[in-house]
Order: sequence, then structure tokens, then C-alpha cells
Amino acid sequence: MLEYSSIEIGSAPQRARGAERAPVRGRARYREPGLNPFDVELFDLSSTGFRMVTFFRPQIGKHIWVSLPGLQPLEAVVRRADGNNYGCEFVHPLHPSVAKHLQINLR
Repeated sequence: MLEYSSIEIGSAPQRARGAERAPVRGRARYREPGLNPFDVELFDLSSTGFRMVTFFRPQIGKHIWVSLPGLQPLEAVVRRADGNNYGCEFVHPLHPSVAKHLQINLR
């Protein structure tokens, strides 16, 4: 006799965050390959990633570039989506002191 197990469709595997995120309020420049950059709103930031809000719909797993205030564009990967909220992970994490500086300045 065959047994069936339920499979949850549409949910991405949950991954633990690499660093605690701090609430921020600021703008960043967002760009995908082949597209012009535009502004997005930042709401959380850590040394390993950030949460942004945009009406553009990036795909989960997409590599993007984000320009944070005072820094050169940083490569990140879109990891989560919830409506217009997108959780992104930096390909190369920020130094903790750089992340702390941004968290303080973007409050």
C-alpha cells in the first residue's frame, strides 16, 4: 500500500539570519543587470542583509546591486518576498562596524 505525505507548496525553505537586523529608515539605489537604477526604501539592515520595499517585483534568487549611502554598489541576492517587501542577503557581508555606522545614520 502506498502512503502519501503532504507537501507544502509555495514556501521557500527558511534560513537562519547571519546577523541581527536593526530597524532603519532610508533610501538606497537598486539595480538589476540590464536595467536603470531606481530608489527603494530600506527598513532593516544588518551586516549580512537588508529589507527593502519596492513596487518592482524582483524574483527570489535574483542577483541585484544596491547602493547604500556612502558606499559603492554592493551585490546582493533576493532571498524572501512578502508583498512589496523583499529580504536580501549581501554576497559579501558588510564589516560589522560599517553596518553599525549605517544603522545609526539611517535611524
